[in-house]
Amino acid sequence: MRKVLVLAVLALIVLSVPAMAARVVNVPIPHDPFTVYQAYCGKTCSQVAGNKEFLGAAAGADVIKAVPGVLAIVPGESWANFVTAAGKVAYTVTNVTLRKTVPAYECTVAVGGANVLQQGTANITTWWPLMYEIPGTKWTLTITYKTPVWNDGVPGNLPATTHQDVWTWQVGANFASMIDLINLFSELPAGSCQVPLINNKALANELVAEVQKLQAITDPAELSDAFAAFVLLLSDLCVTVDCGTCAPDLGIRNTTENPACCKLLADADFIAAEMGFNQAAK
Repeated sequence: MRKVLVLAVLALIVLSVPAMAARVVNVPIPHDPFTVYQAYCGKTCSQVAGNKEFLGAAAGADVIKAVPGVLAIVPGESWANFVTAAGKVAYTVTNVTLRKTVPAYECTVAVGGANVLQQGTANITTWWPLMYEIPGTKWTLTITYKTPVWNDGVPGNLPATTHQDVWTWQVGANFASMIDLINLFSELPAGSCQVPLINNKALANELVAEVQKLQAITDPAELSDAFAAFVLLLSDLCVTVDCGTCAPDLGIRNTTENPACCKLLADADFIAAEMGFNQAAK
């Protein structure tokens, strides 16, 4: 009898090892990151943000050329839209965290948001305006939940009762998104002043044309020189004025409330780094 009990105890210990190992070695369920932008083409584009049409601008000669970007997180019931187990096995969410990390960036005025850490289902902000967020800013959503013993299908993971899904969104920038941003700033009013952030429409068109020229350059050395000249142009156009100054020949408004010029410079820095050269001037 004693021998049987000893064997039973050993069996329990052996059977418990896989469950313990699963909790230790399992990695979060990975998901490909999403790239989001501060502005998207408007009525002038037929497709916006992954083949979703943007509607709402009246037809006519003056149509919306760009709309502000927004990160909209739609949880679904019990975060079902972001839980791999949803529809496969019963689950209970035990914790949700959202971490926002912002790269350091220096300019003549502050641009970009602050680092944020939110925890708990009821405390997660699911609507994030992107217009003044700098490229490289990242949101990481982590959802921890319990299930019956379940294999989540991730190579190397063992059947377990605790799982995590991790989702990320990161602000990106490229020549196309910069054109959208210039168009947006040429249409969007600066606070109560009701004057666009790029007040001179001819200037906005000139900036778009300059970016289109950059897009067409294939020689790396020529592109580096042309890009440096473009960044210097942006820097020269930065103007810090109060809302009462509404002259039609302003450059690109650059204030604490509306850091449009520093925002464009941040995008230029990011694009330069992506292409392997650094041509920033602030």
